Amino acid sequence: MAENAIELRNVTFAYESHPEKRILDDISLTLAGGGFIGLVGGTGAGKSTLLYCMNGVIPHLIGGRMGGSVTIRGKDTRKHGPSALAGTAGILFQDPDSQLFALSVREEVEFGLRNIGVPERERGKRIAKALAETGLSGLEEENPRELSVGQRQKVALASVLAMEPEILLLDEPVSALDWRSGREIYEVLKSLNRRGKTIVVVEHNTEWLAEYAHRIVGIEHGRIAIDGEPDDVLSGAKAKEMGLKIPCSVEISHQLGLGFSATTPKKLASLLRGK
Repeated sequence: MAENAIELRNVTFAYESHPEKRILDDISLTLAGGGFIGLVGGTGAGKSTLLYCMNGVIPHLIGGRMGGSVTIRGKDTRKHGPSALAGTAGILFQDPDSQLFALSVREEVEFGLRNIGVPERERGKRIAKALAETGLSGLEEENPRELSVGQRQKVALASVLAMEPEILLLDEPVSALDWRSGREIYEVLKSLNRRGKTIVVVEHNTEWLAEYAHRIVGIEHGRIAIDGEPDDVLSGAKAKEMGLKIPCSVEISHQLGLGFSATTPKKLASLLRGK
């Protein structure tokens, strides 16, 4: 069995601005290493807040009242902040421009490595590897601000990958991208996951999770409302009750009265051929 990557025990959290309102309410969750996990839920459900607890952004950079414990590969996030955990759990935010500030792609990807004292030769190797993994090789001298939104998101992702974290945390990484760019990002994540990286992604578009995730955890009113494999979660009544976007192939399955639910077009076609 894979070693646990992240463990949350009875975690609660309320922001300083609303100390009386718990955004997270007694959440206990264990995520095994090497998994691809999707976090879903409605606006304000607490999914992004939960993600920020997974690398020490909460409580170190975002203030509030936190209870319970979070351990990342055995490290207590109360004792280890985001910088100390950067080589264990890296985070990618929804807006790439919030993470970009250098004048070239190379400088952008190199910035974190310089901060942690990685030697120059090793920095070069890591930069080349991260750019190759994200399909950005050859763009080293380009200004990130002049690239497309999809490419800028890849630059932000490459900057995280260069730190060589075991765990990747992503907050709606393709929400601002077109379908093609979104597909490219998820294919990168799929490739990284196949090589052992643990992926945790907040995503409102369940079509992506139906295809790429191994497990979906649904948050409602700060609590875990649903947890299981994508096929079970997305074809169940609870997903619709929570207001989650149901994959089109599931809706088609129901409308055709097929007696089964296919969570992706590929699965639907396969099941139809087998009927």
